[in-house]
Amino acid sequence: MIFFWMLLQTTIMGSAPAATTPGEGSAMEAILSEELVRTLRDPFELPSSLSRKAGMPRSDLELYQIRDFKLNGVITGPKKVRAMVSAPNGKAYFVKVGDLMGAREGRVTRITSDAIRVMEYFVNESGKRVPDLYELRINGELQALSKKEGD
Repeated sequence: MIFFWMLLQTTIMGSAPAATTPGEGSAMEAILSEELVRTLRDPFELPSSLSRKAGMPRSDLELYQIRDFKLNGVITGPKKVRAMVSAPNGKAYFVKVGDLMGAREGRVTRITSDAIRVMEYFVNESGKRVPDLYELRINGELQALSKKEGD
């Protein structure tokens, strides 16, 4: 923090900061108080205008509907289980439980030896956010597991 303060003073004043007595205040100290410096944006973080907007997909897995994916296989290990899915863009992706998938804020909830389950959400007519559970099977079948309202 002290280095940043000295660098800032050097840049603005054009020379190294002069030594001042503890009681003496300079105009620079009044302008660039410690409280003001703390409110400045962290130079190592993206500005808020460039950060991810709400509702914008983070990856290609969030661009397509669940029905557009194809389950290619499941890879199991002693501690990790992954599923390989193909997207409509022709690329293959490895997903694990907890990964985001689907255009409606879906999340992989379970991976079995022949299927993956994805929980998506939609907004019904009354404006309520309702969960919707799907199972994508290795044979290409997509099965809706949750009951719709009124069924």
